[in-house]
Amino acid sequence: MEILLLSMTGLLAGVLAGLLGIGGGLVIVPALAALFIHQGASIEVAMPMAVATSLGSMLMTSASAIWFHDRRGAVAWPCVLRLAPAVALGALAGAWLAGLLGGRWLAIFFAIVIALIGVRMLLVRTTAVSGRAPFPRLWWIAGPGIGAISAMIGIGGGSFNVPYLARNGYPMVQAVAIASACGWPIALAGSIGFVVSGWTLNTWPMSLGWWYLPGLIIVGIGGAAGAPLGVRIAHHLPAGKLRRLFGACLLLIALMMLR
Repeated sequence: MEILLLSMTGLLAGVLAGLLGIGGGLVIVPALAALFIHQGASIEVAMPMAVATSLGSMLMTSASAIWFHDRRGAVAWPCVLRLAPAVALGALAGAWLAGLLGGRWLAIFFAIVIALIGVRMLLVRTTAVSGRAPFPRLWWIAGPGIGAISAMIGIGGGSFNVPYLARNGYPMVQAVAIASACGWPIALAGSIGFVVSGWTLNTWPMSLGWWYLPGLIIVGIGGAAGAPLGVRIAHHLPAGKLRRLFGACLLLIALMMLR
């Protein structure tokens, strides 16, 4: 049952990451936290381990999404090269901040952030693309902020990067592709921070720092398998109805996390 749950979680997260450009961790973190708590972990262990494992799994999921977006010529690499170091620096800081917060406050922070994301997905039908020439303006401010918040809740940053890029003139498909590419440095830097901070802790069987290795591998494989499907759908179908449905689900997840 654990293998099945982890596989389905990864598959769903991969599809959503490729389709909407959102962080798959919005699905992965609640599922893993619930699994760890069901198996006897305290909230102080379950939350940072779920967030760290989510980031680790996205090393595979993001790589798959990047590959398929790039094959369609949607990744603007000059923009990625500007944003990637900035979001990675923020992700390292976010992993450190998550350790300071502790599991209970990290769960509250996660619930608040995903509730805000859910409300936005419900209220905003489409992300408006500005008429400005495409360029990541103020990337040196936006990048670290996006990276820090994303690492603290275990997502690839697409929920923040996509609207940021759209406001800076990038077409939606291209914004999703760039967000997917920037998810990899967020996942890498955040993972390093969580592994180092939990290195001396004997947190859980088969763990490395705050990484839960079986979850990382199984969810990562499922996510890598689901991302191409999400990318394919993103290039052919409007995702407005799915965004609103997923936004409502995020509000429910936020309430469950607060509880």
